[in-house]
Amino acid sequence: MRACISWKYIAIYYAIACGVAWSFWAPMILGQDGLRWLPITPSLPVLVSLGTLGPLLGCFVSHRLQSGNWRAVRLFPQPGLRLLWLLFGPMLIMFCFLFVFPALSAKGAPNSWHWHFSVFPELWGVMLSYSLPGGPLGEEFGWRGFLQARLQESLPPWIAAIVVAIMWATWHWPLFFLPGWSTASPAVFLFILTGFSVVMAFAFNASGKSVVVAFNTSGMFGDRFTAGTPMQSIHLPNCLLDWLLGWLE
Repeated sequence: MRACISWKYIAIYYAIACGVAWSFWAPMILGQDGLRWLPITPSLPVLVSLGTLGPLLGCFVSHRLQSGNWRAVRLFPQPGLRLLWLLFGPMLIMFCFLFVFPALSAKGAPNSWHWHFSVFPELWGVMLSYSLPGGPLGEEFGWRGFLQARLQESLPPWIAAIVVAIMWATWHWPLFFLPGWSTASPAVFLFILTGFSVVMAFAFNASGKSVVVAFNTSGMFGDRFTAGTPMQSIHLPNCLLDWLLGWLE
């Protein structure tokens, strides 16, 4: 029998995650790069990265309140073959970014797609220096290490991953006030995060609940890999409506 979800501590975690992140992001959103309510132009990369301290702090504070200790997460995989997930986890996410998503959104036949393998070594360097501190060593302490682990105590892991995706996407909501922050609409963004959340939940559990293997990185790195490939615009509500109508028929 699965344990009951500790909604009280999940609520505390989420309040801290959103409160800290949104406080760091507020100057950027209210400044000249956002709503233009304040005459300031703070650094987007710095404040976005600082916002990842929200899930990190929320994880440890909530775990401390719930269990009385600070051993909130497992950083590295358990010994043995699970150590291979230190490599498989990032590779799985990058495969989705570099191949699966472009294949779903590219126009025309595969011979019109462009894959720039020459930038691949550089992408790994940028990801490990830029994404590692803000992704698996920032956000993922909270989203996978705390939230996924708590939810799947009473929910199937894939359903827990969908719940995590909804909360994760909502956490990003203020950033949509920054023009150009994402080329996806909020609905498409949620759809994308749901897919990645399920993939990362699989890697997280396969590794023995290691937060490092849940390699949370940015899709902007995939843009250079597929530069020149004609892409189609994704209108998620219309796609879902067409699918529903077709199923009902």
